[in-house]
Amino acid sequence: MTAGLSTYVTFAVVCLLLLVLPFVPALREWRYPTDFAALPVLPNYSSDIDHFARRFLADATAKLGLGAPTGYEDFDFVTLPLDGMAWAKARKRLISRTPIKIRGPVRSVQPLYVEGDLQTGAESVYPALYATGDIDLGAGSEIHDWARADGVLRMGHNGMALRRVSAGVAIELDSEVWFERLQAPVLRFGARPDIAASRPEPAAQVPALLSDLPGAIQQSPLMVMVRGDCALEPGRLYTGSLVVTGFLTIGAGTTVVGAVKAREGLSIGPGASVQGAVICDKRIYMFKYSTALGPVASESDILIGRGAVVGLPGAPTTVSARNIVIEEGVVAHGALWAHDIGMVKQT
Repeated sequence: MTAGLSTYVTFAVVCLLLLVLPFVPALREWRYPTDFAALPVLPNYSSDIDHFARRFLADATAKLGLGAPTGYEDFDFVTLPLDGMAWAKARKRLISRTPIKIRGPVRSVQPLYVEGDLQTGAESVYPALYATGDIDLGAGSEIHDWARADGVLRMGHNGMALRRVSAGVAIELDSEVWFERLQAPVLRFGARPDIAASRPEPAAQVPALLSDLPGAIQQSPLMVMVRGDCALEPGRLYTGSLVVTGFLTIGAGTTVVGAVKAREGLSIGPGASVQGAVICDKRIYMFKYSTALGPVASESDILIGRGAVVGLPGAPTTVSARNIVIEEGVVAHGALWAHDIGMVKQT
């Protein structure tokens, strides 16, 4: 009898332990919490282009006594004279309380915050960069993580702007600059402003109906569908939206007052304009001096010819694709996101 009771008690104790053990980590966390602070957000997991710039700004202004404490005010200060600054030996994030203007390169191993403008020479390298004024980087310079200028951000020939780059006024990239994500009220590409200035005057257009296109299927009063390939003749003015299951060709000098969508490819001819969204499963070609006022999105590639315009100053938009190639003289307004590769092609 005693042996049977002992076996029963042992069995009960073992069962109780098995039931309680899974709750031990939760009880320990409840008594001694370890997750009382916000978890760090890695660059791959934030879609907000200025997320890290805003956090960096908050930390820097807290260090300078200009903002509320953040708990991350661990910085060193850039020393003067600048020629003697040991950029490669910095162990903490850096703050410069004065503008920086150096003819030679700066190769910093730590993120840098600058009160005012930053101008450095060719082949400068920064992991991350914030300036309350303008940023001007010489040829061959690199930004490895993110950069933000409250003014204008300029990068010289053959530079590299990885991940997130934004500006409060404008971003200007010279030819052969590689990029991933850009955002600013104005984006200018290439070192030839004469290309945009020489944009030809639009020619007279002949009004036309999307419903008169071969194979047109009227989906609604303002939307037409065409199965297979479709071509809009040059010098026409169409009102309404168009969906094409094949390849869509918009002729030179033609305007579509609406959105266009194609499955197999889409080209906007020289001087042509789409005043709505441009969406395509495959490659999108925007030829020279063409215009797209709405979002331009492809699941493949986007090629934007010289002198083309995307968006308007008062109506920013988005360009998104796996690969984006932009020729000199292009002006965009809003955001560009090259998921794999973006580059400014020299013409």
